[in-house]
Amino acid sequence: MRLLQYGDAHHKNTESMKRMCNKFNIEYYYSDNLNSDYDIIWSPAKWINPNLFPSSKFIFGPQFWVLPDTNHPFFSDSKPEHASRSVFICLSNWIEKLYNEITDISKSNIPFLPLPLGVDIQDCNKNKDEIEYDCILYFKNRHVSLLNFVEGVLKSYNYKYKVYTYGSYNNNDYMETLKRSKFVIWLGRHESQGFAFQECLATNTPIYVYDVKSMKEECSSDGRFYYTEYSQKLLATAASWWDSRCGLKVYSNEEFIDCLPKFINNLDTFKPLEFVKENLSDEVCFKRFMDALKIC
Repeated sequence: MRLLQYGDAHHKNTESMKRMCNKFNIEYYYSDNLNSDYDIIWSPAKWINPNLFPSSKFIFGPQFWVLPDTNHPFFSDSKPEHASRSVFICLSNWIEKLYNEITDISKSNIPFLPLPLGVDIQDCNKNKDEIEYDCILYFKNRHVSLLNFVEGVLKSYNYKYKVYTYGSYNNNDYMETLKRSKFVIWLGRHESQGFAFQECLATNTPIYVYDVKSMKEECSSDGRFYYTEYSQKLLATAASWWDSRCGLKVYSNEEFIDCLPKFINNLDTFKPLEFVKENLSDEVCFKRFMDALKIC
């Protein structure tokens, strides 16, 4: 079986698709040119009329838009017969709900499904003797006042921590620091999937999430909030895939202070790696794609 990636994607998405294909003995190809030689065509950001390739299955998304528009040809040009061999990647349940809040996604004949890409799970047996930090503080597009608040709390506990700010760190350094940290405090905006978040869980590191309730909580470095022009609630989360094994979520300064001792005192009870293996491994995620496309 042969899979073609048509056009660019987020590099983590591409890396994931390559790994998943390798594990399922599927030949992976990349090209900006289309032809009928492929069993599966993955188009992350461009519409292709499936009628042009009647023998191929199609994976669309997840990078067509931030918020969907029914004027897009994905809606206007899709046909009922496309549904049996095509799917659009939503990455998580909250994204599917968000799309429905913005527009009626049923106007597309191609189904929207919460299909995340696989997370790279590497062997990470933490040696307690090598722990260097109490925690990592991960900061991504929230108001700087919240960063100052969280740092103040950590300093009051005399915790040794290291700050990683989205867009200004080396991923290898981040992964190495995870191995030498007891836990992570996540102060980030909404995530459609959130590879850095899930890679943290894959190292079996519990996360204390100062979560968002809306996309409108995303904030620029100069204090400007995004998506304020929308009347819709734009309900969202930073923890796109999550259950109680992963850690603890809070939503206010008061909750952050009140629940932190409970989180710290129960670090050994969390099992985030177990959650990732069950829900986000390459094998589990690609099986979802195959089931959605009705490929045995």
